[in-house]
Amino acid sequence: MKIISVIGLIIFIISSILATACSKEELDIQKAYSYQLTHLPIPEEIVKNETVEIRCTLDKQGDYKDAIFKIRFFQNEGKGWLFLEDKPLETPNDLYPLNKDTFRLYYTANSTENHQFDVYIEDNFGQSEKVSFEFRTQIQTDD
Repeated sequence: MKIISVIGLIIFIISSILATACSKEELDIQKAYSYQLTHLPIPEEIVKNETVEIRCTLDKQGDYKDAIFKIRFFQNEGKGWLFLEDKPLETPNDLYPLNKDTFRLYYTANSTENHQFDVYIEDNFGQSEKVSFEFRTQIQTDD
């Protein structure tokens, strides 16, 4: 009888240990990583109808395969066209898919005013990154 009590106590202790060790808490899997939009140096001045190339990189702190990035812009000053690679970003504040971490933007000045626009990168987790671009207008003279 004493052996059965000892075996029962051992089984109770082992069961208690296993029950607490195997809790059903979910693992905390990080999906949203911080990121930053960086670019190579760009000229400070632009001439009407001139196109400036902006080489950009999306520097991510981690990589989640289901992360979706989109780009949008807002023209604050001047008039011009912004292209993502070969696709025009036709409407300010509309979101356009961003499928690569390294890409090129092309800005063409369409006025003789100074130019300033903001580019926003947004992910599907509600994070947003803003980068501003500014060009002074260089007046061409016929010499």
